[in-house]
Amino acid sequence: MRGVTGAMKRRTEENPFIFGEIITESGFVDRTEELGQLVRDVSEGQKVFLLSPRRFGKSSLVSVAFRRLEQEGIRTVIIPVSSYASYTQFLEKFADRVLRAAGPWEKVKDWIGRFVRRVKPQADVDLSSGEVSLSFGKGVEFDPAPIAPDVFALPGEVAKNGGFRMAICLDEFQQIHAFNGKTVENALRNAVQVQREVGYVFAGSQPSLMEQMLSPKHPFHKAGPRLFLDKIPEGAWREFIGGHFRRRGRALSEKGLEHLLRTSDLIPYDVQRLAHELWDEAELRDAHALGIADVERVTKRLVSSQAEYYERLWEQLPSRQRSVLQALAAQGPKEIYSQTVRQTYRLGPASSVQKALQSLDAQDVVDRYRDSYFFLDPLFAVWIKINQ
Repeated sequence: MRGVTGAMKRRTEENPFIFGEIITESGFVDRTEELGQLVRDVSEGQKVFLLSPRRFGKSSLVSVAFRRLEQEGIRTVIIPVSSYASYTQFLEKFADRVLRAAGPWEKVKDWIGRFVRRVKPQADVDLSSGEVSLSFGKGVEFDPAPIAPDVFALPGEVAKNGGFRMAICLDEFQQIHAFNGKTVENALRNAVQVQREVGYVFAGSQPSLMEQMLSPKHPFHKAGPRLFLDKIPEGAWREFIGGHFRRRGRALSEKGLEHLLRTSDLIPYDVQRLAHELWDEAELRDAHALGIADVERVTKRLVSSQAEYYERLWEQLPSRQRSVLQALAAQGPKEIYSQTVRQTYRLGPASSVQKALQSLDAQDVVDRYRDSYFFLDPLFAVWIKINQ
């Protein structure tokens, strides 16, 4: 029918670029080596420490790995440590999720009954149905430390008695230190080191804090292999992004794709976010040829949508930190300590720059990658360059 636009004629296709949620295997990019290593180590009962800056796809990697482990008959449990406000609540959820994954119920109910009796009267399980209802204590005066060894021993005992293997991920593991310092770390280390039927992933998105927890004189020192997530190589992104656009009958120019990857700083979350917006833009306009101008247009739209947040964040920062961020956004991490850059942006001595970056790191404005600082949100760097 005349007058109908191409975008209306053409069936809209589901956007293949996903961000802000756990990515399924179909949307997973590269990480072949890391994925294989994680599956092998955990299936063998290893205790793996997965270190990654935020937005690098750590949780999605664990999710894909655990789905593969489930296909091998291994029971899986993912526990987001940062979701819990107290040590008691963490222990409750730890036990709850392990028990729910432990079936078939007939094989483990006798041992679970013994567990309930040991922590009585704070725990309750319906032994006829397996329905779990856990409460380890009420009020701020309750001390969860005495029952922690029983809770942390639970996975090994149900797996051994049930005749199966189990894989457990403690996501945002570095947050466990806030519950009870080395006491909780000691209790957990003592329990997991004897659980041969259970593989663990201790996943943390603050590598510097995780490194501290794994250093000498700390409970988890040399407790298992470390796996550090790098940025996904440019070539893998080119194949993934370009391939999806080509299959849709669209062409994203080499320079346009290069600009997208440079703007997103190869951070997986942000590569997917920009590609997602560019896909929607192309669908709405039924555009067949896309380039730098299209990438810049969707980038500015995203920055504009976050402008109020960026402005509030900027206003809360002291002037020295603002200057350091301006230099980082314009010059990049390699030049920020140079005398020329420090003079241009009035940053003072290198020690002052380092102090400002450490403070920004503590505020989750920047993070470290391979001994260099980078913007956790690369679009904040775009906003700074637009407004400085």
